[in-house]
Amino acid sequence: MSREPSERATPLTMERIVGAAVDLADREGMDAVSMRKVAEELGSGTMSLYRHVPTKDALVVAMVDAVTEEYAYPDSPEPNWRESLQILGRRDWDMYAAHPWMAEATTKPVASPAMVRSMEWALDAIAELELPLEDAASAILTVSTYVQGSARIALAVPAGTDIGAAWNETMKGVPLTGRPMLSELTRQLASLDAETMMLSGLDMVLDGIAARAARRGRLADGP
Repeated sequence: MSREPSERATPLTMERIVGAAVDLADREGMDAVSMRKVAEELGSGTMSLYRHVPTKDALVVAMVDAVTEEYAYPDSPEPNWRESLQILGRRDWDMYAAHPWMAEATTKPVASPAMVRSMEWALDAIAELELPLEDAASAILTVSTYVQGSARIALAVPAGTDIGAAWNETMKGVPLTGRPMLSELTRQLASLDAETMMLSGLDMVLDGIAARAARRGRLADGP
């Protein structure tokens, strides 16, 4: 008796297509994702996918949406804007660690439903600073791109190697005589991991946002 085609046994759905594409990207990177390879993952014909998703670009948007939803921020921001943006930074960092391709896929705006909800959440979180919306958007973008950039640097380091150890390996053979600051930095970095460095830098970014808000408040109050 011949086997029924897999797509008859398990109906092809958008959720299955996106899940297979995300799994493929997690294993092999975003460059490996094509309609043909996703169809192979599902044991389906390539043309069958087009009944559910019109283009690869639309598939990527759906992938980003699914992963963003997986790492959605809490239902409501914390009472304190700083705690909220720390949550934003940590969630994004965890997302990039679990799905490295997201650090590349989100380098340009993706207007998916989950991304739109995330943007609104972040604007609500920072509203207490009473910044003009343009400044608030810049602050959120600064936090997001800082974490994203840090993740891309960390992901470039060989698996199982801390960023400090990678730095030390890079600096081997570099003459540091007469460069006391760089020598001390190299020594200190040896014991640091990428997440610790990211969180330290995130605090600096948040300090800058707080200073900007305080300065605008003083200007608004007048001399």
